[in-house]
Amino acid sequence: MSSSEPVSEETEPMHVNAAPRKPQILLAASGSVAGIKFGNLCHCFSEWAEVRAVATTASLHFIDRASLPKDVVLYTDDDEWSSWKKIGDNVLHIELRRWADIMVIAPLSANTLGKVIRLRNFRKIVTKMVTRLKIEVNQLFCYYANIHN
Repeated sequence: MSSSEPVSEETEPMHVNAAPRKPQILLAASGSVAGIKFGNLCHCFSEWAEVRAVATTASLHFIDRASLPKDVVLYTDDDEWSSWKKIGDNVLHIELRRWADIMVIAPLSANTLGKVIRLRNFRKIVTKMVTRLKIEVNQLFCYYANIHN
């Protein structure tokens, strides 16, 4: 039995991945007392996204590493060049920028905000990430200032 309708590629079934990929969030913390809430942020984001965390040395004074979700890896300035031995090896801030769909800096200290605005002093992993992200990667800065005396 022949069909009068032409067969086209459009009528073939499309194979679609049933489980869409979770968003990939790079959550960063700079040195602010609000860093005590960083573990809570990691938990909230990891409920619906894949999260990797980056923290400045100053922020580690406020972050309780034990409060972070077990599946969230926390990178610091010390990790930046630990895997790099020779030209061609991976560099952490470049690999993270390739991985991320969005970067959220929360909390963002006044010091780090000043560095980002002036586009200088990018020696720390968090500030390097800001300038080296893909143009398609959204960035959300959550500034925190302690205004209570």
